Amino acid sequence: MITEKGQLPIGIEFAGKCHKDYELRPQKLRDSIDALEDERARKNDTYFAVCLLARQIVRLGGIPGDSITPELLMELYDEDAWELSQAKERLAKKLASF
Repeated sequence: MITEKGQLPIGIEFAGKCHKDYELRPQKLRDSIDALEDERARKNDTYFAVCLLARQIVRLGGIPGDSITPELLMELYDEDAWELSQAKERLAKKLASF
């Protein structure tokens, strides 16, 4: 599987620890369909994007996968959200050249 790995500039707090290392996988159709099950995502494009991102994150530090939710990601700092956005772009380029 093609993924993009990196480190958040600031990190996100979870269970009293700061988590920075991440790994993203490409977005799949299933991610879009699953995200639309959330009423907030149907009404708000930005929240929809956060729902998609939560599904694409393979690893975020030592945070358990089922705890990587849109609500958790809403606590990201802007700089960290920007890093993940850039990682998604790098991942799209990798996928296009695959």
